[in-house]
Amino acid sequence: MACEVLVREFQSDNLGLQYDNPSDFLRSQWPINQKLYVGCRYLVSMAMIGWFLADIIYESQTFYQDRTWTYAVFATNWSFFLLVITCVYQTVCSLVYTIKSSNNLDERYFDRMPLSLKLLWVMKNVSYNSALIVTMSYWAFILFLDHSKIFQTDLSRLKHTLNSVYVICDVMISASPFRLLHMFYTMILGSIYALFNAIYFLNDGTILEGRHYAYNVLNWVKPTEAIVTCTLCIVLAILSQTFLFLLYRLRVWIFSKVFFKETVLTPLDDFESEMSSIISDHPSYTVKE
Repeated sequence: MACEVLVREFQSDNLGLQYDNPSDFLRSQWPINQKLYVGCRYLVSMAMIGWFLADIIYESQTFYQDRTWTYAVFATNWSFFLLVITCVYQTVCSLVYTIKSSNNLDERYFDRMPLSLKLLWVMKNVSYNSALIVTMSYWAFILFLDHSKIFQTDLSRLKHTLNSVYVICDVMISASPFRLLHMFYTMILGSIYALFNAIYFLNDGTILEGRHYAYNVLNWVKPTEAIVTCTLCIVLAILSQTFLFLLYRLRVWIFSKVFFKETVLTPLDDFESEMSSIISDHPSYTVKE
């Protein structure tokens, strides 16, 4: 049955953004009060915004001097910014729909997947996948191959680690699904960054210490090396999306074993529809105000 689930994952429909129970993007997988969930999301969003602003100020004053815009040249900061925006946007969506539904979010509330949640789904896939890529790239290559001071600070190590810690925690707490084929959205972002990076530096763009590349492994004066790096990033995108999907499946499996004593062996789409129905109808799962 596991093979059947994987085969169904690679059907072309799963590249799209249709989903039977859109409320999953707005609530926790676990039976907690929706207002408490939204409140926690708000606090996390404020912390993420504060962290992002503090990071810009610290790096600008320490490394960029009067060239704060240099912050935007690094792929890490693209990913970090997108992660913060996604966190805030998910909080806003959860708050708005919770208020509109009078705190009664279930599969009956939505007739179809709204555009706002389709956008959220894309943002979550891209930001979470890229966060994992950033962490793996940093600890596997950049930290050891690039000795620029900006990559050697304790705050840099935190930024390249806590981003993935947040991603893993959120995947295990929220009810949002993940699809394997959605890895292509991250690849599109990666292609945009690679193009920007190449154009910027091949047109004599400079960065720290006057060098013409952001990372030693992405130096377009050595195109073969840069292309190999881009290829490795594609491999990491595939691995990251697979990890997100397996983490999502693990979360649903734990949920089913703890609350309903059921094994998740049915095909993914069928199980999701069945689980949504159980959650909304089962009295022991519904959180009382």
